[in-house]
Amino acid sequence: MSNKKDNRLAWGITLLVFGCLFLLRQLQILPSEIVPYIFDFKNYPLIMGVIFLLFHSNKNIGIVLIVVGLLFRLSDIIQLTRNISDFIWPLLLILAGAIMVFGIKKK
Repeated sequence: MSNKKDNRLAWGITLLVFGCLFLLRQLQILPSEIVPYIFDFKNYPLIMGVIFLLFHSNKNIGIVLIVVGLLFRLSDIIQLTRNISDFIWPLLLILAGAIMVFGIKKK
């Protein structure tokens, strides 16, 4: 696929996705609980990055968009990791026990 067609495909799918999402919001079909998450501008680069990774031959554009989206979400990611850090030791103990119980059997 040529770069021009490839570029048009990625941008076309991006516009279709956002257009459908906005139409679903206007028709009030989307659950009200997820609307603030979908239509938060910080998520737009993430959504576009995934689309460009899937449909564009130059994956660098998608990676850059995802990195920008993650930078927008950095404070949320830090808060999430603080909450997850409370569960790291119990999860590591469970993982170690599971490996010992269900570990790979040598022939």
